[in-house]
Amino acid sequence: MAIKRAIAPFTAYIDGMPRVVRAGDLVEETDPVMQGRTHLFETVEDHVAQRQPQRPQVETATAEPGERRDLTPPASGRGKPGSTRGRRGGSK
Repeated sequence: MAIKRAIAPFTAYIDGMPRVVRAGDLVEETDPVMQGRTHLFETVEDHVAQRQPQRPQVETATAEPGERRDLTPPASGRGKPGSTRGRRGGSK
């Protein structure tokens, strides 16, 4: 038995009684409110899959065998002309 999630609000009359379904309500697939209204529902799995944040692609730290990598030396503030501070933040 699958559970469906309402994607839009609506009112349905079941056995002469109004039933309000809000967007986001969870309903079993066998519920009478589903009859003829399946277009107003989605599976919970589909909803969760759509809401998952996309993970950014992570750069690998090492090269694959045979792969050439461009190496850029790290930027360093040491040894720049005009630098007045020592290594630990004191004067030279």
